[in-house]
Amino acid sequence: MILNFQLTNVESKVYSTADDIRKYKNININYDVNLKNPSLVVQNTPFGEKSVLRIEYTFAINYLSPNIGHIRFEGMTDYYSDEDLKALKEKWDSGKAPGDIQNELANTMVANLAPLALLLSKSLGLPPSMPIPVINFQQQAQKKKEEPTFYHG
Repeated sequence: MILNFQLTNVESKVYSTADDIRKYKNININYDVNLKNPSLVVQNTPFGEKSVLRIEYTFAINYLSPNIGHIRFEGMTDYYSDEDLKALKEKWDSGKAPGDIQNELANTMVANLAPLALLLSKSLGLPPSMPIPVINFQQQAQKKKEEPTFYHG
């Protein structure tokens, strides 16, 4: 379980002008998630003073093909479990970090940072960093007209 999520650094850069960026029809957005440097730390938790696994993270959003900019977040998160955290750290250090824990950490990271990334991308004049749903009321009204209505007696 994630006990703490901390953002320590935000870096963003645009390499093109807003006019140039608008000219491009297809920009490849690459997401890079890096979980690294696990360490055991004693921390005061809701369960009392416990050892937690502190993991540093980097989450980068790169606008490529053409290379027009990037947004990069760095920080750390604390993970707690009843299982042996020392053994978990040793697994992680040997390159065998459990996938379920990596998924939990990465999903927490994206859930916390996606709204901030959207605000930054808009402020920098970059395309949205995450897909935005498109709403089309006309299409919905047209579907309603075309669908037959069946009555049962």
